[in-house]
Formats: sequence, structure tokens, C-alpha cells
Amino acid sequence: RHDPPALRFDMVQAPQPPPAARGRQDTHSSAVRARPIVLVHGASHDRHTWHLQQAHLDGAGRQVLALDLPGHGDDRNPPLTSIEAMAAWLLAVLEERVAQPVHLIGHSMGSLIALEAAARGGTQVASLVLVGSTLPMRVAPALLEAARSNPDEARAMINHWSFSATDGGPDGDAARAANLAMMARQPDGVLAIDLAACDGYDGGPAAAAAVRCPVWLVCGENDRMTPPAGIELLREALRSGGSAPHTEIIADCGHAIMAEQPGRLNEALSRSCRD
Repeated sequence: RHDPPALRFDMVQAPQPPPAARGRQDTHSSAVRARPIVLVHGASHDRHTWHLQQAHLDGAGRQVLALDLPGHGDDRNPPLTSIEAMAAWLLAVLEERVAQPVHLIGHSMGSLIALEAAARGGTQVASLVLVGSTLPMRVAPALLEAARSNPDEARAMINHWSFSATDGGPDGDAARAANLAMMARQPDGVLAIDLAACDGYDGGPAAAAAVRCPVWLVCGENDRMTPPAGIELLREALRSGGSAPHTEIIADCGHAIMAEQPGRLNEALSRSCRD
């Protein structure tokens, strides 16, 4: 038996979601007139990866909901093993918690979840922002094996490749340390499950072709994990369904965009989620 954790809505305990929508949420709101913004984290991360973006958007009076995926962060339910299952969970959360279409934002693995959810969710999703995304999101066999047999080594590899090669100084060192600590906080096995889900997701082109809302693609110029050149298939698939995706490349930045260039990402999110 798995009991869903308490949720926080405006810092007050809220009613529990149905079993399909178990998860952990932080919702901050200064105004409810604009559409809510939903943030979906990536592999072996949790909702705190968005803390700088959440603070910025909340300061602008936006209703922001940052999620812990099952098995991540404070959530103690079993992690889900496929992008499709995570997308179904996300849509159940939106149906239970949000009474209007949302701006859906996902990073890395979270971008695949958001893409699949937007394809399935129809009018539940008003716009889609994919940060650090690519199709397909294949994972090197050596990294998959390390995640299974030596997760500390795998986390170190990911942390090294997540940041721009030119990043340095005290701020860069602090961001790297915080990113590594966040990955290490996740329960045993989560990293391997998440990477396998990314590597095994083949539904991206069909999902992209089914998206009917405005789409923004946000990439780090120096991203070595999902390089900007790798989004062309994603862009083509979106266009095949009638979308005209807007692409924004953030200079001097790698895959860890939220931590490495938070100000520039905040500006991009504000532009993409105006209403």
C-alpha cells in the first residue's frame, strides 16, 4: 500500500490526489488571473532544481506548481519506469489540481514527459516549453551501465557534462556542487530507472506531431548532453503537426540551464508564458 504524501498549496495542506496522481507539489501564487505554470524536473532531480525560476515567476505574480515525480525528492512512491507512465501521472495531477489549461515546462527527461503529456492532454496544455531537449534522447551504454552498477560514478559523469566547459569560478563551483548533491539525494535506483526511461522512449516524433499548442525550445549554446544541433528532428516533428516552434539558444551555458544561466532562462520563460 502506498499512501500519497501531503501536498502544499499556498503553504496550506490540501486534499489528497487520487492514486494515479500521487506526487509532491510546491505551489506558490500571488495572483490567479494568468494561466498556471507547471515545472517538471529531469532525471535524478526533484522540484528544487527549479527554485530560482519558481522564485522569479512567483515574484512576477504567477501561479507556479513545481512537482516531484514519483520516487523523487520528498515523494516516497515507487518511481515510474517509462516516459509514457510519467506523462499519464502528470496529466492526472493536472486534472485533479488545476482547473484551467497550463503552461507546461520540462527540462531534459522532464521535457520528454511534458511533450508526451501535451500530445495526450489536448486543451489541458496551453503552451509547451522544452528546455534542454532532443529526440531521441539516447543515453550512452557506458552511462547506463554505470548508473546500474556504480551510481556515484554515473552522477559524477553527468555532473561533469551538465555544465559548460567554460564555466568556472566560485559561482560555477557552487552550482556544480549543488547539482551533484541533488542527484545524490535521490533514492537508490532512481538514476538508472530515469536514464533507461529516456533511452527507451521512442514515441517522441509521434508525440511532437500531435502537439497543437505553441511550443518553445530552449537550449544551452554549449550543451554537451543535448546539443542544440540535436533538436532538428524535434523541430521537424513539431512542424509536421502544424506547430511553428520558437527556438531560443542561451549563450555561455550547458545542459544545467536553470543553475548556470538562471537570469536568461527566467527571461525566456517570462516571454514564453505571458498570459
